[in-house]
Amino acid sequence: MADDDMQQHLNNSIYGPPQTNPDERRQYLGSLRERVAVRVKNQDVEEPAALAAVKAALAKHQGQTDYKLLINGKLDPQMTAPFMQAAGSANVAFTLVNDATANLTPQGSGILLVAKAAINVKDIDVPQANAPAAAQPAKKRGLFGRLFQ
Repeated sequence: MADDDMQQHLNNSIYGPPQTNPDERRQYLGSLRERVAVRVKNQDVEEPAALAAVKAALAKHQGQTDYKLLINGKLDPQMTAPFMQAAGSANVAFTLVNDATANLTPQGSGILLVAKAAINVKDIDVPQANAPAAAQPAKKRGLFGRLFQ
């Protein structure tokens, strides 16, 4: 039994402690999907609508110590400074994440408002300002509509 404990200790020293959902943690700057309240993708960080959505979420959770803003530290500081100021004015802690979980891909996470415990928000992504509206289903044309195009 002592050999098993020694092997586990060696494995933890070499590879690091085991982690739950490592792929999910890489996608959400070290956090889990179930803890995210608002997510801004890297491609949307400069959009005014993204800052407005984050400010609204911060105002909703103002002064609550169980929420934190995670900011991708690999992004340009000029892009992330307004989010840091918003977090400071809302009295919400923020952390710059600059490790292997932070990336610069357009679909990667740029800004996350996360809780310490699971909150399970259904739609976490901030809507894109330049995204096309949902496609309208084509109206069915009757017999005359098909004949007289």
